[in-house]
Amino acid sequence: MPNLTQQWIENGIQCFYNCEPELKGVVEVAEYAGEKELSINCTQLDGYPLYPKYAKAREKKRILYEWCEFLTENPEAFTTLSFGTRMPQELFNAACKQRNLKSLYIKWGVYPDISAIAQLQKLEYLHIGSGAGVLSIAPLAQLKNLVVLSVQNFQKITDYCPLTALEKLELLSMEGDWLSPKYIHVNSLDFLRDMKQLRAFNLCAARIASKDYTPILELENLESLWLPPNKEVKAIYNRLLELPKLKYGSFFEHPEFYG
Repeated sequence: MPNLTQQWIENGIQCFYNCEPELKGVVEVAEYAGEKELSINCTQLDGYPLYPKYAKAREKKRILYEWCEFLTENPEAFTTLSFGTRMPQELFNAACKQRNLKSLYIKWGVYPDISAIAQLQKLEYLHIGSGAGVLSIAPLAQLKNLVVLSVQNFQKITDYCPLTALEKLELLSMEGDWLSPKYIHVNSLDFLRDMKQLRAFNLCAARIASKDYTPILELENLESLWLPPNKEVKAIYNRLLELPKLKYGSFFEHPEFYG
């Protein structure tokens, strides 16, 4: 079982964001030179003069089609993939054909059906960004080797109980869109009571219908915790600080927010 490095524990999901520049970035399949790790940015090509040769609609369609075809027909090509531009459903489905993937980062896109992701049984690190249209998170429960899971702006999901099936998960990040801000809505945090293996938990731009944050008090393996400074969190702030392994997160970087 892979374990989180100290960098992951201290910096959380920022490790995903920070690693992207280290990957080779490409637009077209023709730029691919056999790398196992790659950043594919094959949509949103309207930025004149950056991509003048991709101005025509048929060129954009060609590039997208070629990547969908390549990912589908070469299912063992990659171990790490990052998608930094808008991901449509057909590209999502094609990426999920990469059966050797261990790390997948998706910045944003339109993919209401994520059922194809259940094929990625080797996946250990997953970020699904700005998934406002995602209709079900049940497929994520089948990714038994996940160590890191970050889901962002899942506007149609209120029940996160399926995630309790992820027994190897050590870092869980659940965020709305804090820049807008646009909040996600979560029925309850009770599911955390069955995830005592978590070492890092991040909750940002979220509304908890039950207003009960006490399930976090049962996460005795937590080393890193990021929570909003609302009145419910402030009410149990001192008790949260007593978690035996806690040493990183918003309480330590911005204690003034909870005073």
